[in-house]
Amino acid sequence: MEVSGQHSRLRIRWPITALCAVLMTACSAPATIEPPAQISNETVDAHILYLSSDALKGRDPFSEDMAVAEDYIAEQFRAAGLSEFAEFPGFKNEFSFEYIPRRDPDAVPTTYDLQNIIGYIEGTDPALKDEYILFGAHHDHLGVRGEEEDNIYNGADDNATGTTAVIALAQYFAKVHNNKRSLIFATFTAEERGLIGSRHLAANLPIGADQLVCMINFEMIGKPAADGSWNLMYLGPEKSTLDEIFMEALDDDSPVTLVGPEEHQVRYFNGSDNVAFYAEGFITTTLASPNSTDDEYYHRPNDHYEFLNVDYMSDVIRAVVDITEPLVSGEATPVKTEEGGI
Repeated sequence: MEVSGQHSRLRIRWPITALCAVLMTACSAPATIEPPAQISNETVDAHILYLSSDALKGRDPFSEDMAVAEDYIAEQFRAAGLSEFAEFPGFKNEFSFEYIPRRDPDAVPTTYDLQNIIGYIEGTDPALKDEYILFGAHHDHLGVRGEEEDNIYNGADDNATGTTAVIALAQYFAKVHNNKRSLIFATFTAEERGLIGSRHLAANLPIGADQLVCMINFEMIGKPAADGSWNLMYLGPEKSTLDEIFMEALDDDSPVTLVGPEEHQVRYFNGSDNVAFYAEGFITTTLASPNSTDDEYYHRPNDHYEFLNVDYMSDVIRAVVDITEPLVSGEATPVKTEEGGI
């Protein structure tokens, strides 16, 4: 009986001992720590490779093929966890546009159903979340033209690179979610046909006009400067204090250097979607490579992925996180420094 009782007590102690050992092991094991959010070269490369591929047939905004690219962008926004504006279900700002070619003003208008792709991340600050920073780029290009063997105008640099920047930034900020101000991420249709998408959104924002702090546009950020320098050009420095905010916030260790537009100022500032927002009275800029429209492949069918520098692109997008931090955190607010027309 005593032996049996001892065995019984041993049987009772063993599970408790084993359980304690398991608990001690679990407590002493290192916790699984999620890696910090980052904008990786691999992620940038994957987006730009797809957006500039032949499968998208040059992203002509007036073709049915355009929906493939737009669905891809919307899916990236959804997967990242962005919120939809009630006015734009599925991240799609749909509208109709009567188009008359600029070279044939007497032509009969053709009506097209178009869409911008838009999502947002709400700010974390109860007051500042009602203020918005908009990151944008056009996602269209020239489509298929001519009868040559290479007749797809892929628009890798122009402007699959800018679209990639918007997607990568949306994914990054959605993961870290440290933005006190709210952030809008938008890609525009039909920039190549006269800034149609950006003009529509600038005049029909889903927020109050007084809530938009600034609009930051990306255009052709796929190649370093012609001399190989890893420069990033900001446009319109005489129009607002955005350039001052950017310059002060750039990390000293960044491989990217910010430069002004120099003699190209008028041509560049008036040449992209930023001007649609500027015309509505908003503070805007475009960030672009100094190479951009001076590049020999600009608006040519050989604007291909293989001619891009993904390392440069990735460093530029990471630098944008640094230079916009004062805006995103609410520590800085740009002001206009020039009145009047464009």
